[in-house]
Parts: sequence; C-alpha cells; structure tokens
Amino acid sequence: MRALLKKNIAESRLLFLACAAALFAFCWLYVWLVGRFSMSRFQTVLEQFREYERLMPVPFDQLFTYAGRIAVAYTEPVVFVCMTIWAISRGSDCVSGELGRGTLEMLLAQPVSRLKLLASHIVVTVTGVALLAAAAWAGTCTGIAMTTVKEEIAPPSIKLPMGFELPLSSAEPETVRTPMSELVAGNDFLPAAVNLFALGFFLAGLATLLSSADRYRWRTIGLAVGLFVVQFVMKIVGKASDSWSWLLRCTWFRAYEPASFVTLAVRHPESAWSFVLRNAEGQFTDLGPLGYDLILISLGCAAFIVAALIFSRRDLPAPL
Repeated sequence: MRALLKKNIAESRLLFLACAAALFAFCWLYVWLVGRFSMSRFQTVLEQFREYERLMPVPFDQLFTYAGRIAVAYTEPVVFVCMTIWAISRGSDCVSGELGRGTLEMLLAQPVSRLKLLASHIVVTVTGVALLAAAAWAGTCTGIAMTTVKEEIAPPSIKLPMGFELPLSSAEPETVRTPMSELVAGNDFLPAAVNLFALGFFLAGLATLLSSADRYRWRTIGLAVGLFVVQFVMKIVGKASDSWSWLLRCTWFRAYEPASFVTLAVRHPESAWSFVLRNAEGQFTDLGPLGYDLILISLGCAAFIVAALIFSRRDLPAPL
C-alpha cells in the first residue's frame, strides 16, 4: 500500500501544487479586491441591477456586507473549476487511466488486490480534495489578515421630513483605513470551505465510478465534464425562470451554496453547523449547511462503493 501511495502522489503532485496555488492566490486576491471598493459606492451601483438578482449566488442584501462579498469567491468559476480539475483528473486515472497507459496489468501482476489498488487512488484523491479546500480557506484568512478597507465617513447631518438630509458641515467626507480582520472573521468561512470539500468529494466519486467501468480515460473525462456542464446549465436555467425552477431539484449544484452558508454563519452562528434549519416555532424550513454537505458526501461514498464493486468484478481488457 505504501508503494502504491508513493506512486500516486508522485504522479499527481504537480497538478495538486498548481491547483492549490491557484486557489490560495485567488481567494487572497479576491479579499484584496473586495477591500478596494467602498461599501457605500458598491451598494449604489448594485442597486441598479436588481432585475438580475435571481442569477446571483446570493441575494443582493447579503452582498452589502463584507462577509457576503468575500464569500462569493467560493462560487467563482476559478474555485470550483480548480477543484473539478483535480477531482475528475484523479478520479478518471484510477482504472481507465491505468488501462490506457498499459500499467494496470503490470500492477495487478504484483501481489496487490484490485480493491487495494483502487483504495490507494481514492486516499490520494480525497486527501487532495481536503487540502485544496483548506488552501482556499487559508487564502481567504490570509487576505483578511493582510487587507485594509477604505471607508468614507460623511460629515454630520440631520434628517429632515420626506427623507432629506441636511449636512451640518461643508467638509469633504473623511477617508479612513480599517483592517478587514476587524470587520469579518476567518472562521465564518469554514462552512464554505467544507462545502467546497463536499463538492470535490462527490465529483471524485463520480469520476471514479465512470473510470471503473471504462477503458479509455478521454471518454471518462468527457462523460464527467459533460455531466458537470449539464448540471451547471440546469442550475442557471432553474434560477433564471420560475417555470423551470424544478430543475434546481435535479442538480447537485443545489447542494453547493457556500456564500449562503457564510451569511448564515455570520447572522446566526448557532446554525452554522446544523443539519436542519427550523423557525421560531420549531418547524423544519430547510436543510442546514451540514445537511447539504451530507448529501454530497453520501453520494460520493455511494459512487466509490459502486466503483469498487464494478472494478472487482469486471473483466479487464488487454492493453493495446
């Protein structure tokens, strides 16, 4: 098992380092960009696009806070595409990749069982998924610690009837710099990182399942990417049209809502790690962050189990 783990780590280390560096740098840069824009001006601009609010990952009201704006980084294509690249590339390599290279027959000629071979791939893949999610969270925390926010303090004024304000001074607004760490906490973004891990875990299981039943890695990757694109389009169409909203119940992206989980952690810390959400009367309203994470992780575990059953029973073709 140790030799198999070393082999898989050596084959995947460059891909992992590239994805981890991209996630860390992007999440850090995203926090810096958020700190560059004044919250008041950002809110004024965003109000002009209320009609497109349904296409955003979170309601506009959540974007009017620094935590909500930073959390949107986990819904950006760079983040989940990096995770998808790692999960699908490593998951597709476990069987169809080894078959395509002609190395599977040589590996199984050694005193190694099929399940042990598959388990070594899964351990490296899942460990990489966890470390990539940690890299994204570490980038966010680093950005929070290193970024300052420019805020404008308006001169004193009094409110008049009909919503008018009368300034009491002709001075220009004062600009101050506030550390981002005083406005948001890094721990509030842990639910988003865990949700990212759950998505990567599921995608790794899906790619492993497809790989266990195929002999060509290019076809395995094509099927996995095709399913990913179809599911993503279903989410966009479901959010854009009320008549197609039922599509949201048919896509795994319904369980990937990191920005909403961060807002929940900020506003209701007691619900940040809950499986279900209940209203004041104790009635069920929705699944909590851990509830959605459990759906993705359960689907990933089921995919890994089915992949193991298929790989342990199938006839392996001779290498070409």
